Amino acid sequence: MSVVINSDSVLDIEQHFKVAAGPGAGKTHWLVNHIRNTLHKSGRLGKTRKIACITYTNTAVEAITRRLGPSAIQVEVSTIHAFLYKHVVKPYIMFIDPAYGLDVSSVDGHDDKIASGYQFLADWKNATKQTALRDDAAILEAFKSARWRFDASGILVVEPDYPRTSSGYSIKKPSYRVYKSMAWQKGIMHHDDVLFFSYDLIKNNSSIVDILRAKFPYFFIDEFQDTNPIQVAILKLIGESDTIVGIIGDKAQSIYAFQGAKYDTFDSFNLVNMESYTIEDNRRSTDEIVGILNLTRSDISQSSIRGASGIAPNVVVAGDFMSGLIKCQVACGDEELHTLSYANKVANSLKRSLSPDSFDSKALDELLKKDAPSSANKYRSRIIYNFIVAIELIREQKFADAFKALSKIYKKGDADGKKKSLNDLLVLLGRYESFKNDSLYNFYLIIKDELFYDVSVLRMGGVKTYYESKVYSDMASCVIATEENGLCKTIHKAKGDEFDNVVVIFEKETELSFFLENNMEREEHRIKYVAISRAKNRLFIITPNLGEKNKQGLMSLGFAII
Repeated sequence: MSVVINSDSVLDIEQHFKVAAGPGAGKTHWLVNHIRNTLHKSGRLGKTRKIACITYTNTAVEAITRRLGPSAIQVEVSTIHAFLYKHVVKPYIMFIDPAYGLDVSSVDGHDDKIASGYQFLADWKNATKQTALRDDAAILEAFKSARWRFDASGILVVEPDYPRTSSGYSIKKPSYRVYKSMAWQKGIMHHDDVLFFSYDLIKNNSSIVDILRAKFPYFFIDEFQDTNPIQVAILKLIGESDTIVGIIGDKAQSIYAFQGAKYDTFDSFNLVNMESYTIEDNRRSTDEIVGILNLTRSDISQSSIRGASGIAPNVVVAGDFMSGLIKCQVACGDEELHTLSYANKVANSLKRSLSPDSFDSKALDELLKKDAPSSANKYRSRIIYNFIVAIELIREQKFADAFKALSKIYKKGDADGKKKSLNDLLVLLGRYESFKNDSLYNFYLIIKDELFYDVSVLRMGGVKTYYESKVYSDMASCVIATEENGLCKTIHKAKGDEFDNVVVIFEKETELSFFLENNMEREEHRIKYVAISRAKNRLFIITPNLGEKNKQGLMSLGFAII
């Protein structure tokens, strides 16, 4: 049975705990206070013994660290991948089974870089006996989607969420494991591989988990609903003895199924003598918005702590998103609106004031398909592609992501190449207005003839025609920052944020069933729940159509129709 607490409640620091808390409940406030209380009361901490605090995003890491202030020196606040790489993979990399073929001397951190190149793919096709696969872009997309998961017998296997094809042929499941082996031989470690190797090391070397327990007598995990089964298995091994484990989360905000997270993970996680608690407060939203939130779920009924009565949430009927957004802005006057959507293409098109219907979300990826990078053309499109990505990320002030894109232009360890690409990036930023509305071919000429990149000449033919037919701005619209801070975001990137006024884009009227069905087992409903719960004062839902039945249903829930 779960005990109801609030964000200021004090719990026993030597007890495993599970705290369920809905949006706006103040769970981060509670977690920071619990950490401070543990630092103050515990006799098990010292210079080499810290509290581990794991959360899901770098933004959340920064927020918790900032709230802890000087106390953060005794707390390891980190994402799960960064923590495991630092404390398991990196220090014990020599214990990784040689049978995996990982070139440990070449490993330099972990990222999402996919091994590619004409020869690499040719070798992979030969090794897996799939030489009939010609669509290299589809193969690379399949590699990108593959992740580690437990099979029915508890063995870790790597495969995508659904079968992938190339040139009309199915990609064989065992061939993803071959890809991993070939990448490891080059010292490439993907983010997901950190989980694979950490689990393997911990499971097969009991001394490693003993050392982790000794270094971290307390292990707290925020946003636990976003963990996947491999992470859960690792945490259970750590929590079997000595270390106190505490988890905080909300199953209704579990929206990362594509990364392996499961809806029932929070409820099913348990350790011996673990106590369960619930925070039922909502300190964020108006009474009207909290009322809507309570109608969409049955497990937690939140109480509005603000006691602020505001304006009824609005459903805005508009044939296109831009006109709907204008209606919302008129209703809000001079106040800022934050627009949230499920699809990247909608968020990006709204950022650039484009119509989503005319926005080609795959234009940039199509470049690599139409002009496949290879040694024959001196990887022409890869250079063009990564300069576009770097330019647009810099313009979004995403410097780390921009530099990561640039690193794919020069060879690893090439200091001169790195310096040149950085200088060239500055040149291109200075000339942005001159090429942003011009053809991709013109941008290519700048790269080749003015910045002197050694890429093949575009002569007559389909590839040149393609470059001439595309506008740079079309490509730029496809660039997505890994973490956004603008007024238009995807719902996944807005998780953890809160805004005064929120507009949520529903692309189809059928999506309004979210408000009428009360079924949080459906992930699409949980995604919408996360979106509407970001709103503090005003909430707008834009839908392209609204039938009479849905209209009456929504009005009965407290919505006003515009």
